[in-house]
Amino acid sequence: MTYTATIVAQVQSTKPDALWAIATALNTEVENQTGANAFIALPDGGRVEVEIPKFGESLPLTIDVVDARSQGAARASAQNILDLLEQSTGWQVDHLHD
Repeated sequence: MTYTATIVAQVQSTKPDALWAIATALNTEVENQTGANAFIALPDGGRVEVEIPKFGESLPLTIDVVDARSQGAARASAQNILDLLEQSTGWQVDHLHD
């Protein structure tokens, strides 16, 4: 079983650019960069995935933080990433969902 916490950001970005910004904030790299299922591996075994609006859909950009340990672990990692993104990117990050 996996648990997910989702960060919602009012950002227009491509998936590769969003992943690059997150990886830079976390001082890590994007895995499977050229594939449709690119992600960022977290040191604790979790991962970060990005969903962007499809053609014709409005914002937001959603960032899913997935963790197999617990909902609390996913949420804690997501909150840390949210804080880093606000500091390093200036993105308008609205909220965090479980």
